[in-house]
This record gives sequence, structure tokens and C-alpha cells, in this order.
Amino acid sequence: MMLFSASALAQTEKGDSLLAVFNAHNSVQTANQFFSLLDKEEITDSLIHFPASTSSQELCQQVWYWASEYYLAHQNYEQGTAYGKKALPLIDAETELTAECDCLTSIAISYFRMGDFEQAIGYAKRCNELDLQAGDPDKISSSFNLLTAIFIGARQYEEAEKCIIKGLDYCRKAQNPQRQAILTGMACEVYNNMGKYEEALSYGQKALEMEQELKRKDKIAMRQSQLAESLMGFGKYDKAKQLLQQAIPELRTDGNRHSLGITCNQMGRLLLVENERDDAARYFEEALEIFLEQKDIFNESRSRRGLYEALRESNPALAMQHNDRYNMLRDSIFDKETGMLLSRYAAQLDNERLQAENEELQQERRRNVYMVIAAVILLALLMWGVSYWWVRRQSKRIAELTREIGLIREQNNQLRIQSAEAQRQETAEELPLNVFSDQQFLVNVITLVNDNLPSSQFSVELIAQQLNMSSTTLRRRLQQVTGETPKSFITAIQMQKAVTLLTTTQLSVNDVAQQCGFNETSSFSRTFKRIYGVAPSQYVA
Repeated sequence: MMLFSASALAQTEKGDSLLAVFNAHNSVQTANQFFSLLDKEEITDSLIHFPASTSSQELCQQVWYWASEYYLAHQNYEQGTAYGKKALPLIDAETELTAECDCLTSIAISYFRMGDFEQAIGYAKRCNELDLQAGDPDKISSSFNLLTAIFIGARQYEEAEKCIIKGLDYCRKAQNPQRQAILTGMACEVYNNMGKYEEALSYGQKALEMEQELKRKDKIAMRQSQLAESLMGFGKYDKAKQLLQQAIPELRTDGNRHSLGITCNQMGRLLLVENERDDAARYFEEALEIFLEQKDIFNESRSRRGLYEALRESNPALAMQHNDRYNMLRDSIFDKETGMLLSRYAAQLDNERLQAENEELQQERRRNVYMVIAAVILLALLMWGVSYWWVRRQSKRIAELTREIGLIREQNNQLRIQSAEAQRQETAEELPLNVFSDQQFLVNVITLVNDNLPSSQFSVELIAQQLNMSSTTLRRRLQQVTGETPKSFITAIQMQKAVTLLTTTQLSVNDVAQQCGFNETSSFSRTFKRIYGVAPSQYVA
């Protein structure tokens, strides 16, 4: 990894320097030097050279667009999106439709690789709309293919299916065998993710046959990988393994590292099924290295999950580190707001697609619009219901935890009384500490959190430090003993203390909030009402 990082940095330093000079002066000479670098690195098909009379706007448009492609090739997606967005407003939409589509595609792919599906689908959708206006079936099928890939990444499989069906339809009109093979392979991938393995197997076999006729070795390896996924869905692991064993060496030789990483993840999952955990871990590690290089957080999350499964018996500490990273990636990629935005984009896709059709289909278009709106409303209600159920479930569990915490503290006080009485009588034997190790651990956590609530010094890291353990160990220990995360457990302690203060003292709600570690009374009131169903002031009454 260190060698790769140093190599990637060295590769981009010259480009960074040239772009910095160009941004300062917009000179033709610097632009030509930059394009000479692109030609040397084979990012452009041929050398691009500008005469001295080239206008500043055209120069900036070209340099900034190709800068986005340059950084995309070097996996610097933040810079790629920044330059793509600078170039986009300079493109004349009426005369340079192809250039605008290329720019939108570059930005969409960069956002896709960063796991920002909301932005990726927005730019890919704009590109698809322009392609539909232009009417070139080959380009339309290409932009539908990109949308399909993004919807797969966002787990919007039904929308991915719609896109790939439309893409295949336009691809047949274009009569482009290379594109046909790519989209047929993508259809296999869609149905694999949907669990429709019969359809996936059919498309996968067709795609492999097409690539074999075209004699494209690297693409044959990719189709073998897709077909292997279908076979795994049917439980035909031996045949799937044979295909993956053929595909992986070819992908390593060809240098298609992204497809290699995906295929290594597949092999790792297959080996887990066969209980060959050590071999599975090696494939997941190879995939993880690739996706860290490429800053592909979506596929990184899959490698991390695989490593957790492969290592949890042989190296549980390392397995938990991978699992923690997997959970963080999962939460960042698939939060509820992004999911709702993607669903809204997806629901609009058919409506806006139909607007480009012949005017004779207007009546049918209106019916489809109403159906789409109804589907969006139903989906929103469903998602609201699921969200409400989850919040209520968490609230109920925290309420239960507050009662359990009270019992633990009461039991601990009783044990202290019994121990003191036994010492006075000098008749009782000492109780072995390990009998109460879990309870004592919880008592220690509860005591530390309670003591630190007024000063707001009760983060997981600070509590772990005072217990002389790492934050990872604290999380794992709490999970083992209580089945809950530290956040839920600390919230339960706060609520237990709040109830005690509200019912046994004359403190105001604002003072109780401060004593329980809340900086804002409104936040305290919302949390209290979510757990107990009433506001703090009503609870006292």
C-alpha cells in the first residue's frame, strides 16, 4: 500500500503542478504541456494540441474536462469531480452535446466510486436525458448501462432492472456487438443481485458466448465472474470455482484491477461456504488492497465484511476491527436520507423518459405518471412506517435498559452490604471476583458515566481510558454482556438518572438536563419523550 501511494503521488505531482500554473495564467503553452502528459500516460487517444489563437473559454473547458478524466484515471475522485464541475458550465449545450455528456459521465463515475450515489445518479440521469434527446441508440444504451451500475451499487435493484431492459432495447437497435455483450453481462449482474438466478444464468451464458466470439480475453474473464455468481446462487460451487480460477489470473495479467477485486471478493465468499477460511482471507485481503487503492468504499465494505467472517475464529481482534470499519462504511453509504432521495430519482425516471416519446402516447403517459406518484407515496409511507417502528423499538429497549441499570445498582449495593456484614462476623469466605466480573464491569461503566455526566466527559473513548482498555474492547465487552452498543447503554444511564432526579429532587427540567449530560434542554426533552412517551415536566406531574 505504501509503495502504491508513493507511486500514485509521483504520477500526479506533475499534473498537479501543470494545472496549478494553468489555473493562474490560462496559457496555451501550459495547456499543451498538460495534454502532452495525458498523451504520454495514454489518457487521450491521441495528442491534443492548441494553436496560440485559441480562446480562453475553450482552453479552460478542454483543460478542466480532461483534468477530471486525468484524476479519475488516478483515483483522485474529489479532484475529478471538482474539475468536471468547473468544465461543465463552459460547454455549449446546443453545439457540444457529446462533450456535455462526456463531462457528466466523468463526474457521475467519480461520485459512484466515492459511494455518493445521490450525486452519481443525478449526473448520470442528466447524461441519459441528453442522450435520449439526441436519439443515438448506442449512446442511450451506454448511459442506461451507467445508471444500472449506480442503481446496483445503491441496492435499488428494481430500478436497475428497468434501466438494463431499456438499455438492451436501445442496444439491439444500435447493432453494436461489443456494447451488446457489456449490457448482457450487466443484466446478469442485476439479476444476480435480485436473487433471480435463472434469469441471471441465461444472460450470463449469453454474455460469455458473445465475448468468446469477439475474442476479448479481459472481457471473457469479467463474464466468467458474472456467470460464476449465478452458479453460486444455484449452489453449483464447483463450476463457479472453475470459472473464477480461470478469470482471476487473466484479470491479474490484463491489469483490470477493479474487476479483479470484485472477483477476489467472490472467490473469498465461495471459500467461506467451503469453510476454507484461511484461503478466503487471502482473497479478501487482495480485494481490500485494490479497493483501498481505488478509494472504492462500496466494494471495500464487502471485503471488510468477508474478512470479518474469515478471521473471527482465528483472529477475533482483527476480525472486529474489520467489522467496525464495515459498519461505519455501511452507515455512511446507505443512510435513510440517501435511500429516500435515490428512490425519488428512480420513481421519476420513467416519467421523464416518457416525455421524450411521441405525442400520440400522451394519454398513456398521464396514467403512468399517476402510477408513479402513487408508488412514491406508498414507498414514502412504507419507509416512514419502518423508521417509526425502528425508533419505537430502540426506545423500548433503552427503557428496559434503564430498569436493568437500576437493578444492577441495587444488586451491587446489596452485595456491598453483605460483604461488609460478612467481614464484621468474620465467618464468610471471600467471594471470587470472577463470579461478578460481568456485573462489576457494568457497575464500573455505570458509575463512571454517572460521575462524568455533569461535565459532559462521558464519551466512549474517555470511559474506556478510565477503565484502562481500548474503545474497541469496551464496545465489544458491552456488546457481549448487554447486547447493546455503548451509545444505547449510555443513553439508558442518562435516562435512569433523569428519572431519579425528576422524582426525588426539586431541580428544574433545565438543571436535570445539564446534570444528565445534555447541553441543550430541547435535545434532552426529545430523547426523554421518545423513551417514556411523555415530556419530562409531564412525567413529574
